[in-house]
Amino acid sequence: MPLLPIDLQTLFTQSTQVGKEQAAQKNAAPLAQSVQGALLVQKAELRDATVNETHDQEEGPEQVKDRARRGAERRRQKQAAKHPPAVRPPAAAVVQDPALGRNIDITS
Repeated sequence: MPLLPIDLQTLFTQSTQVGKEQAAQKNAAPLAQSVQGALLVQKAELRDATVNETHDQEEGPEQVKDRARRGAERRRQKQAAKHPPAVRPPAAAVVQDPALGRNIDITS
């Protein structure tokens, strides 16, 4: 199928528009990146200019108590290592009678 002069005339008039579209497509990715970078800079500046809210408010006095509790537990472990507990008889050797009570009446 041959090219007619009207087809050439239509193609030549549209060539400037095609060039503009190709340039826009070529510059679209860097332009989008620069817009995203500008948004990130604005967010960072806004964060720097504002007062930040604390996120972990529970870590104040409770943390000190935890440290004190840990220190007391360490001391107990060291003392337990120095002084082993008295040897008790095994639980199976103790005989318990369900008919007997556990309370002692000392009023006499």
